[in-house]
Amino acid sequence: MRAPAPLLIAWLGATSCTHAQASQIHRAGEVTLAAGLIGMLGAVALAEAVPSEHSTILRGGAVFVPISLLGALAYMAVDAEVNEPRERALTPEERSYKAAYAIAREAKHAARRGDCAEVQAAEPRVREMNERVYRKFLHEKIIRDCLAPVPAPEPEPVPTLPSSPPP
Repeated sequence: MRAPAPLLIAWLGATSCTHAQASQIHRAGEVTLAAGLIGMLGAVALAEAVPSEHSTILRGGAVFVPISLLGALAYMAVDAEVNEPRERALTPEERSYKAAYAIAREAKHAARRGDCAEVQAAEPRVREMNERVYRKFLHEKIIRDCLAPVPAPEPEPVPTLPSSPPP
């Protein structure tokens, strides 16, 4: 048995389109379905208003049935695609914040392990990626302790030899 053309079109629309295209098909299905229903209601109302042409008007109004069906099929074919939850795209600021935050978090773990070299390597990357994260990064005491310059050990005083008493 051969599949009707509207079903084939609806199936193709549902399986081979992008989200934007599916949204357009979805909207077109809504409008077509609504237009078909309004056309059927209008035909029934007109047939009741003009009783002498009742059967002719209703036969003419029957053209709106396949229009409504096509709209409903198109709508149903792409409904799952359109209503699928989607993550919104991050802005460049949000992406840099997220990346800098991940580096800062890893640096904080390194600081807790005592790996100050890793913290010092992460510091310029965090600063470059996002200023807000960098300020939070520097606010952490454990990070500041790793970034603080290590004071040079004080040289031990040279022992002085006792001098001989003056004659």
